[in-house]
Amino acid sequence: MTLAPDALGDRYFVEFYGDDIAWLWVNAEDGRIYAMNPEFGVFGVAKDTNEATNPTALVAVAPGTKALFTNVAYNEKTHDVWWEGKTPQPPVDLDGWLDWTGSPIADRSAAESLEAWAHPNSRFTTTLANVPNVAADFDNPNGVPIDAIIFGGRTRDREPLIRAVRDLAEGVYDGLTLGAEATFAAEGVDGQLRYDPMSMRPFMSYPEGQYAAHWLKIIGAAREKPIFAHVNWFQRDPADGHFLWPGYRDNLRALLWLMRLKDGEVQGVTTPAGILPTRPELDLDGLRIEAADLDKLLTIDVDRWREEAGFREAHLARFSGLPEQIWDAHRRLVAALDAEPTRR
Repeated sequence: MTLAPDALGDRYFVEFYGDDIAWLWVNAEDGRIYAMNPEFGVFGVAKDTNEATNPTALVAVAPGTKALFTNVAYNEKTHDVWWEGKTPQPPVDLDGWLDWTGSPIADRSAAESLEAWAHPNSRFTTTLANVPNVAADFDNPNGVPIDAIIFGGRTRDREPLIRAVRDLAEGVYDGLTLGAEATFAAEGVDGQLRYDPMSMRPFMSYPEGQYAAHWLKIIGAAREKPIFAHVNWFQRDPADGHFLWPGYRDNLRALLWLMRLKDGEVQGVTTPAGILPTRPELDLDGLRIEAADLDKLLTIDVDRWREEAGFREAHLARFSGLPEQIWDAHRRLVAALDAEPTRR
């Protein structure tokens, strides 16, 4: 929901189908991959959800929408809710406020501790129909055609803004070696890098080798295959920690480039890790970003990736029955990195 319906002002309108699960299959008529969302609703982590970060979500769970909340602060008199980051500061008037355990927030000294209000793993959920930019056909079981399969994770370094992968096995390999900083929901910790195959580590119900083979079989059966990509909105400056990319609505810029690449309108630049945009290929109209930050987002650190390749090999070695196509994709990455004479 973070792209928002008015992404990039009035130049584009983003429609919403779902944010958590997609069922993929090959349509026999046109040979394309289609997807539908089997869920009736949406959910999200409440912490840091606010008017600036995700206004669409706030509309979807506004009073009167019959949304459900867990682990948030609740006002039993006004029926309002609050969590860390919803507003810069907690409510001033403590009358009626209960913390996430159901205990009254009785005094100002307790209220000044944000932990006294909501749990870090506070959540919200509501029906898809409440999302203001939900697509008119969101409940059509025939689904919609898929042009791209995009992986992403919260990483401070290594991953550029976006890198495209045209080869099927390399795309599935990228999903299996997806790296992200741990979320509280999955690990109970924050900020540690972990591997999360297909973002399914807490939920995968059968072995990773079989899972990879299933991906190769289904996507491989399509006559027109979607392009794969990896995105990272969360790269930080190592000196002061600021995010290099503004994120949210501006994320659409990277996705537009990916579709233009798929359609042959741009070429990008080939790196060992995939195809990256060049500065002229990105829609930068109205983007507020430092030139040095953008340059860093559009490059890869070859030395860092060489180190990463070793970590990935150890990660993949844990999975029995991994298709040989996945190992071939890994060996191609290693060879391409070894052939690089200089840091990009």
